[in-house]
Amino acid sequence: MADDDREQKMATIEKFYQLSSVKDFEGFLALCTDDVHMSIPYQLPGFPSSADGKDQIRQTSSAVDRYQPYAMWATKIEPMLDPDSFLVESKGDMVVEATGRPYRNDYLNIFRFRDGKICEWVSYHDPVRQLVAFGYTEVPVPAES
Repeated sequence: MADDDREQKMATIEKFYQLSSVKDFEGFLALCTDDVHMSIPYQLPGFPSSADGKDQIRQTSSAVDRYQPYAMWATKIEPMLDPDSFLVESKGDMVVEATGRPYRNDYLNIFRFRDGKICEWVSYHDPVRQLVAFGYTEVPVPAES
């Protein structure tokens, strides 16, 4: 029974990424609890780094409009000791519309479930790759005194 429950949660994570990749926010929010918490530490200024509840997450959805195409997928889903928690490796393959530059990143995510729905996801990524894709490649050099 526990294995079936975990398999169903892993399938939900896969579906989450499929719906996200086609920018179906209502679809992936249907997989979440009403009070879902989203966190993306180390996010660039101007990008959402956290949101609580479906309404706040809806408000952050315009951030993905900066990318066309936009695709994300899970490459590895590992159940944790807590049967409601999963460590997920994922990849993203996008193009920043403003620069035309590709944005490919690797992510490490933690998904937590309650009552069969996603109640939290935390996503860690390499912000330097994001900086480059958005054209922020020059680092200011302090003037010599």
